[in-house]
Amino acid sequence: MNGYTIFEQEALEVIDEYKELSFKIEDGVPCIFGSIILLDEYGNIEDTFQIAIKAVSNYPYNFPLLYETGGRIPRNVDWHIFEQTGNCCIASPPEEMIICNSGITLSSFINNQVKNYFYSQIFRNQNGYFLKERSHGNKGWIEFFEETFMTDNIFNIEFGLNQIIEGKKIDRVSICFCGSGKKYRKCHKKSYDILSKLSMEHILYFLHALRETNEYQIAIYKRNQILYK
Repeated sequence: MNGYTIFEQEALEVIDEYKELSFKIEDGVPCIFGSIILLDEYGNIEDTFQIAIKAVSNYPYNFPLLYETGGRIPRNVDWHIFEQTGNCCIASPPEEMIICNSGITLSSFINNQVKNYFYSQIFRNQNGYFLKERSHGNKGWIEFFEETFMTDNIFNIEFGLNQIIEGKKIDRVSICFCGSGKKYRKCHKKSYDILSKLSMEHILYFLHALRETNEYQIAIYKRNQILYK
């Protein structure tokens, strides 16, 4: 069963739950469109956005494409909308891969990723900035690894990814590989568990991509400056 077929089946269930949404086939691609209603903490309507969600061929192992169709959000990366394609930037690539590792459902995508995206837009409109915003481009997914490995040292991130690639089984009570002196279960076990949901191919991709970033090259330059002083 291909991704379009799975999406279409789930879409028909979703529009039963969300009466403001409808289903259609557009240029051979199944999609749902209409209004998404966001409630406040008291159950009252906080805001409503016009949206479209379009299937992708590898759904449910990748997010479908989300669009804000009411023209309320500027079409630029500062508002987390891709300027050329117009779809919303939901998460960094490694986060999407982890979330979609075992497949998602359209209902869970709406309840989690879609609603959270628009709640963040409401927060920005009210406060002038996004809550817990990631940077654009390479820096955004590097920030994900910084958060996961609990370090902003790019060489420690490189080391941690290599540890996963080597696939060594680490005892929970062993001293953590990061050199903190803490037991593994109290240090980087959670990081390892999160990232183990990525395939080895993806881990290798991000390790290679990390080494190609300007951030990594700058870190090497600074390290060499210290070593050769």
